[in-house]
Amino acid sequence: MKKSTAWIVAALVAAAGSTTAFMVSGKLAPEGGIAQAAASSSAPDFSLPSVPGGSTVKLSDYKGKVVLVNFWATWCPPCREEIPDFVKVRNSLNAKGFEIIGIAMDEGGAKVVAPFAKEYGISYPLALGNQKVTRSYGGIRGIPASFLIDREGKIVQKWVGMINEETLTKAVQALL
Repeated sequence: MKKSTAWIVAALVAAAGSTTAFMVSGKLAPEGGIAQAAASSSAPDFSLPSVPGGSTVKLSDYKGKVVLVNFWATWCPPCREEIPDFVKVRNSLNAKGFEIIGIAMDEGGAKVVAPFAKEYGISYPLALGNQKVTRSYGGIRGIPASFLIDREGKIVQKWVGMINEETLTKAVQALL
């Protein structure tokens, strides 16, 4: 009994530490999350159902542009907080060749995501994610998670956690 209790306590401590690390990266870390330089690997292409529906969102359709691929969900507080900044940056830099693709990980699908997008004024393409696309991006363990892709289709930056307007603007402008 004592050995099993020790294992349970150890598991709870590990889980609490992981949760705290995710929350820090999403809310309290400097510059809005943990930025990681990517190994300039090619961004995996995907073809996902669009929101509100009726078409498909493909990364390959944005070849030649700087693209932020953002994994998010309507129920995620840091995701909700970064969306207004994303809309501002996308709207100000879109004409120069920048786009955001939001990949929603909501179980409720388009019926949940579409009204949310309208309420938040999301002006960039949205798609419904699945396990295949999360695996192709290295396994998304927490959201928001974002990948900045240069004009040649290489992942040049990864953020785990929320990104603020200033951080995103600087990173994108360096690639335009």
